[in-house]
Amino acid sequence: MMWYQQNSNDNIIISSRVRLARNLKEYPFYKFINNKQSEEMIEKVTKAVFNDRISSKDCFEKIDFSNLSKIKQYTMLEQYIISNSFLESNKPKAIILEKNSNINIMINEEDHIRIQSINSGYNIEKCFEEANRIDNLLEESLSYAFDSQYGYLTSCVTNVGTGLRASFMLYIPMLEKFGHIQSISQNIAKFGMTLRGMHGEGSKAFGSIYQISNQLTLGKTESQIIEDLKNITMQIVEREKNIRKILKDDKNLDIIDKIYRSYGIIKHCKKINFEEAINHLSNIWLGLDIDILDNNTPINIYNVIMNIQSANIIDKYNIEEKDDIELYRAKYLNEIFNK
Repeated sequence: MMWYQQNSNDNIIISSRVRLARNLKEYPFYKFINNKQSEEMIEKVTKAVFNDRISSKDCFEKIDFSNLSKIKQYTMLEQYIISNSFLESNKPKAIILEKNSNINIMINEEDHIRIQSINSGYNIEKCFEEANRIDNLLEESLSYAFDSQYGYLTSCVTNVGTGLRASFMLYIPMLEKFGHIQSISQNIAKFGMTLRGMHGEGSKAFGSIYQISNQLTLGKTESQIIEDLKNITMQIVEREKNIRKILKDDKNLDIIDKIYRSYGIIKHCKKINFEEAINHLSNIWLGLDIDILDNNTPINIYNVIMNIQSANIIDKYNIEEKDDIELYRAKYLNEIFNK
């Protein structure tokens, strides 16, 4: 499940995501629901998806998460199919995927239902349309916890209202290099937005990759939330573009040297940890975008970054966790960059 495709603004806007949080009114929220109630609730949601009256029921696949290996579970986390909260939960839970798409439904995460749609590049409206389609499908046979004044009720107060969290994944190396990230974070907070690492809340930003999203959903419509996010994001994109243009025109020797050093290390390293690898890949990505490196054979850098995460490397090479993952990560990178 990879979303990045190189075109237009996608060298800055990597992907778009919309997530809807919903709860069923007849069950306690996640913190208070017991195992028996969880299993009943999961069965009810599953039946709503695989309803015989619905022609699209064959488009979905339910994953028996408890039977997945630990590595497969972490691979799904690294690919943004599930959240860390879902992975760590010891309550009954389920995941439903829509085949041939980037849409999934987590059941019994922080909320009873988390509907998520992810698409490459600047496609936030498409994400909302897809998530809303699944939401409408479920609401045909499920009764949501809803208040006429406050909207959809959720476990976390910041999700009360529309229950919508919209986000873009951004690659902004120049804004990071010149120290603009903190001021951007402070400014967008005034508009109810937040800037986080690539894996969301509490995560560290690696390789100049950040996630921008709305923090609150109460008091705004879905369209207002998405429009505000788009406007703020495009301002950030323009700032990043302007600095890159200056860099491309000036041919800064220090940055060019760093790009070529990273390229050499990635091509010839014999072992490498994830943080070092992603930082070198970030430099190479910039080098490709500003025409410092030859782009005759385009390499999808974001896909490479996704693939070098530990669980993905273990799964790809069918190795044990005790094996030296850094050796196999280097092997993968050598294979990609020495074709």
